[in-house]
Order: sequence, then structure tokens, then C-alpha cells
Amino acid sequence: MKYTYLLINFFTILLPLVWSFESKLKFYSKWQFCFPAIVITALFFLVWDYFKTLYGVWGFNPKYITGIKVGNLPVEEILFFITVPYACIFIYESVGFYLKRHLFILSNKNLVFVISASFFVLSFLAWGRVYTWSVLFLTAFILPILFYVLKGQQLTLFLLSYCISLLPMLVVNGILTSLPVVIYDDMQNLGIRLGTIPVEDFLYCFILLAMNIALYQSFATRIPSQKLEKLSAGADIF
Repeated sequence: MKYTYLLINFFTILLPLVWSFESKLKFYSKWQFCFPAIVITALFFLVWDYFKTLYGVWGFNPKYITGIKVGNLPVEEILFFITVPYACIFIYESVGFYLKRHLFILSNKNLVFVISASFFVLSFLAWGRVYTWSVLFLTAFILPILFYVLKGQQLTLFLLSYCISLLPMLVVNGILTSLPVVIYDDMQNLGIRLGTIPVEDFLYCFILLAMNIALYQSFATRIPSQKLEKLSAGADIF
């Protein structure tokens, strides 16, 4: 059915969007931080997606998309970078709201850099496989940035949110890759799959979530500080 990918997007965001207005969580009040993070990250991923699609690293089954495209990307793929990040940021915020007091702090900087260096080395071992190389390289690049941006319990919160987000990812990506809606060239990846999902997709999900949450947390931390400075400056006048 040509509306399959569109419906996947709809059901991905439906519950998080409705629950955003829950009286205690009030996630809608964080939209000013959420949507800029989503847009900036989406721009990066859409450029990445454009070239990967252009060179046949992956493609889209015309049976399951409406046929409306921007460049070579189906409109559903563009929506994917809105619906999925929104759901993931919602998970991050919800986990923080309900569990933050019970989270331990990850502060081992050396471990983060060892893991990052390992991904960097592994990326060059996968040089001939474009998808594998790119997710390994970007993970190596983004891990130290993530450690720098997320302070205190935030890094633990992110990792927990990522683990939780893997559950809906298995459902969504399972549908996308089993029909399939998204068709991969296995010459550009390791050819190793969990069910029908290429293992690279788990790092792809990590990068997508990391960029969105790093930006979201950065905006949420900085903007209130700027408002406080303005209020202080205004008070000094009197």
C-alpha cells in the first residue's frame, strides 16, 4: 500500500504527541528547544540521505510510498526525521522527569575516548563499505561531543533513553526492512542483520538520537541562562 511509510510516521509520533500535553510532564512547554534541535539535525541527515540514496547505498520501494518527492527523497523519508526524533526526545524528557533522581553519574572521560578511538579505527577497517564506514566514523566523532555537552546525570539519561528507544526502533525498522520499504545494497554494509535490520541501523539510530538530544539539551540549558542574565541586567538599572 502506497501509504504504508506515511502511516508508519503517523503512528510513530501519535502517542508522544498526545502525551506531550500530560498535565505533569508538559512536554509541549519544551517545544521551543525540541523543534530547533530536530530541524538542525534533520538538515544534516537529509543531506546524508540524499547522497546515500543517489549512490544506491539504500533506496525506497515505490509500492509503499506516495511518490511525492523532494529531490530524490520521498516526503515520508523527510517526515521520518521529524517523527522519530520527536518521539526519541520525548522519551529522553520522560525518563528524566520520572527517573532522574535515581540515575547514577557517568564521568569516566577516559573510557569515552577509548570507545571513540576504537570506533575510529574500526571505521577504516570498513573503508570499502560506505554505510558501515560512515556510521562508525560519525559515532567516533560524536561521542566526545556528547560527553562534553551532556553534564552530570544527562549522559546516563541519554544512554538509558537510547536503550528504551531501541524497542520502538525494532518495531519501526522491522517493518521498514521486512516489507521492505527501505532497500539496502548489502555491498555497502556488513550484510549482518538482526532479523531484517542491518546492524548499522543501530549506530545510525544512536547518531540521530545523540545529535538531537545534544542540541536539545544545549538549547534548554543556554536559553534560560540568557533570560536570567537579561533579568539581572534589567534589575541593575534600578
